[in-house]
Amino acid sequence: MSEIRVTTVSDTAGTGPVTLTKQHAAKAWLNLDGTGTIAINDSFNIASVNDSGSGAYAPSLTNSMSNSSYVANGSTTPGSGDYSVVAVSSLAQGSYTIFTSDGGSGQEDKDPVCSSVHGDLA
Repeated sequence: MSEIRVTTVSDTAGTGPVTLTKQHAAKAWLNLDGTGTIAINDSFNIASVNDSGSGAYAPSLTNSMSNSSYVANGSTTPGSGDYSVVAVSSLAQGSYTIFTSDGGSGQEDKDPVCSSVHGDLA
């Protein structure tokens, strides 16, 4: 059996890390506490998240996508209703918007709010 142990995988020039382009790994992901004063629990390639009102969050990407034709999705857990709805919209190269609600009862803050982004980085 072989084992590979490395600290850093560098690009071909040896000057930086390998960039995930043209691969099918998530280019960004987010786990957010969207209640009260919002807080990022954990993330990858997320610079910040703006609280855009009840049940509305706007993550900004650290490294932008190559265009606005990427895929972003989200999930959360039910709160006061039987099920929760998560919608993602306003896809821009450097940001997108997440909306959360419970069973069609209007937008509602949630914890956790999770999201991932797939596509090509700029």
